[in-house]
Amino acid sequence: MKKIILCISALFTITSFVFGADSAGNRKDQMLRLGMKSGLHLMYLVSSPFVLEFPGEDLTFGLVYGSGDLVSTTRSGSSSTGYTTVEDKWTFTTTELTGRYYLGNSFNIPFGVAMYNIHKDDWTYSNVKYELDYNMTQLNFGIGNEWTYDWGGYLGIDWYQGGAKLSDKITVTRKSGTETSTTKTAAEQESTDIQAFGGALIFTFGFGF
Repeated sequence: MKKIILCISALFTITSFVFGADSAGNRKDQMLRLGMKSGLHLMYLVSSPFVLEFPGEDLTFGLVYGSGDLVSTTRSGSSSTGYTTVEDKWTFTTTELTGRYYLGNSFNIPFGVAMYNIHKDDWTYSNVKYELDYNMTQLNFGIGNEWTYDWGGYLGIDWYQGGAKLSDKITVTRKSGTETSTTKTAAEQESTDIQAFGGALIFTFGFGF
């Protein structure tokens, strides 16, 4: 999937200057756009969110949603006793309300509100097994370019995207083990160490109507 995204993005970039000369006019003629987002951003890489946008000459607004699993495996044991493989799975969900303010034909300021969720069915803290839900709400902002082509396609590249955390919370539900009030409080306070998510070279591409 990542290789396909990179190939499509490269194709769009090559044709940007040929077919996207009047991006502002092409945006103005469209009513709706459907696309996909990825790039050097943890939430986008894992959740591969889809994009629904309402484009305009000066402003574009949209919705972003996607969910995916980050899976890692560890193996322990030896050849004499046998190996045991343990799978560790985290589910990442991205939900965003987005906007873009265009300062020219393609250059724009992306902004929005993001709601990120990270879920794990089995999370161990101080020998207690929990079901974990981590939720963060943050403001996103950045700088980018976006080309809308004469044939309906579009490509946006956010060169940089930063974030400011508004709120976050960890909810833990005990599944097994002996829990104390101190253990649960400490587990729920782990969220204070997590900073707002940011990234670079974030690609949004799709087709408009």
